[in-house]
Amino acid sequence: MNAASPACLRTMSMSQPTDAVGPAVVANDSPVRASSARWPALDGMRGLMTIGVFLAHISYQWVPGAILFMDSFFMMSSFFITRLLLKDWQRHGRIHFAAFYVRRLKRLYPALLAMVVPVALFAVFYLGHGPDRLGNVWGTIFYYGNWLRALEIPHEKYLGHTWSLSIEEQYYLVWPALFALGLALSTRWGRASGPREVNLLFWSIVLGAVVVACMAWRSWLALHGASWERTYNGTDMRLDSLALGALLALVFDRRPVQWACEQLARPWLVWAMIAVMVAGAMRVNVTVMQWYAWQQPLFVLLSLLLIMSFLKTPTGWGLRFAFQNPVSLYLGAICYGLYLWHYPLIWTCYAVFDLAVWPTFLICAPLSLALASASYFLLELPALNGNRGTAK
Repeated sequence: MNAASPACLRTMSMSQPTDAVGPAVVANDSPVRASSARWPALDGMRGLMTIGVFLAHISYQWVPGAILFMDSFFMMSSFFITRLLLKDWQRHGRIHFAAFYVRRLKRLYPALLAMVVPVALFAVFYLGHGPDRLGNVWGTIFYYGNWLRALEIPHEKYLGHTWSLSIEEQYYLVWPALFALGLALSTRWGRASGPREVNLLFWSIVLGAVVVACMAWRSWLALHGASWERTYNGTDMRLDSLALGALLALVFDRRPVQWACEQLARPWLVWAMIAVMVAGAMRVNVTVMQWYAWQQPLFVLLSLLLIMSFLKTPTGWGLRFAFQNPVSLYLGAICYGLYLWHYPLIWTCYAVFDLAVWPTFLICAPLSLALASASYFLLELPALNGNRGTAK
């Protein structure tokens, strides 16, 4: 069963940008709260997309193209992280790397270990797995699990969903340094519009080149014999979404971009984009290489346009009801834990107890929600609140 995990992302409050979950989910890591969310519609969209991924893992006949949601999650994550880094630089003239990485670990690791440790113990003591069969555990803890899948290295599958966490953490590891380097180079390469303002021409060229190169490289691999595991799971296969999210973060406050977001937020247009996204999610086959060759770039761009529209929090034509109702917002808040727990539970029902689809759904849906809620209130919120004191 293929894992398509969301990178659940925190929205940013009016006064304090929050954390993009690497899952993750940015400045001081303040917890997601519907009442303080600057972009609550994004939180609701994230929650509903997480449910789409859950349903896909129950049965790919239900949502065969849940991969579509991944580009949206990666893009949102990159957007929020880059906004955090930009704010740090504009306030202090530098990026506080140590504080950034400490917050990442405090935000992500408690909930991750709370899932990985009992799952690993179950594998050892109930399934009888020895140390030689715990490669996926180490891949999850040290965030290289996506390459186990991409390179088709033999490993157990019960933590396969953490491939997307690996990509996001790899991004968190290298992007702050690259961003700081780019800021230094761009101030020498050309003039910005003011003190501590980014050189948009420089970043548009650099990040635009990354987008084009990623799409071209992925298409070339797809057309020249690469496996779908490689084109699905490789970190380099997701750089277009990450680069577009970063570019959007840098240009978002510019008037032309604000105008474009406002035009995209027209309710009829938002629903049209959602309809195309849902239709694609119901038809895409990730094992067919034409998806990677030419279809995925189209949906990457659609994800960008949809996120731009949601940054204006559209409310008409039932959009507020669909994406800002208490259920959607709560699912968005707990989506990191929901993502962490749902897949091992589903895998256990299928691979260990050989249950059918509907019993698996009826067991895993409430269990996943309960464990995700416990993770959020007992682990994630304390970690987030503790990070407030360490934020720069």
